[in-house]
Amino acid sequence: MLERCGYRTALYLSVLITVVHCSFFLYAQSYLPHLGNGVAIYALMAAMVSAGLWLLSKIARYMGVIFYLFSAGAAAFPLFGFGKSIVMNVGFLWGATMAILSLVAASILVFSKPFAREFAAELEKRPTYKKHLLNVFAVLIVFGAAVATFNDIVNLASN
Repeated sequence: MLERCGYRTALYLSVLITVVHCSFFLYAQSYLPHLGNGVAIYALMAAMVSAGLWLLSKIARYMGVIFYLFSAGAAAFPLFGFGKSIVMNVGFLWGATMAILSLVAASILVFSKPFAREFAAELEKRPTYKKHLLNVFAVLIVFGAAVATFNDIVNLASN
C-alpha cells in the first residue's frame, strides 16, 4: 500500500487531519467548552505540521511522525477503558478518525519510499519563497515557545 503513497498524499492527509482537528475544536467550543484548550493544542500542532510539510521542512516531517503517533495513542488510550460498551458520540468518532488518519500519516512519513524520493526531489527544486517562509515559520515557532515559557513563568511566580 505504501508504494503508492508519496509526498502529495502525505500533504493532503496532513491537511485532512488539520481539518478534522479544527472542526472538532469548533464543535468543542460550542458544546464541550471544558475540552476547548486540549483540542486547540491538537488543532494548532496539526496545522503546524501541515504547514511544515508544505514548506518542505525535514524537522516538520519527523515532528509530524511524533505528533501523529502521540495523537493515535492518545485517541486509543480511552478505548481500553470502555470494554464492551462503546457509545457512539462525537468524541468517539473524532478519536477514532484521528487515530486512523494519524497512524496512516505516520506510516507514510516514515516507511514510504516514494515519499522519501518525492520529498527529496521537491526539496531540490524548492522555490526561494518557500525557503524564506520556512525561516519565518521557524522564527514564529521559537517566538511562540518563548512567549508560552514567559507566560508559564509569570503564572508560576504569581501563584
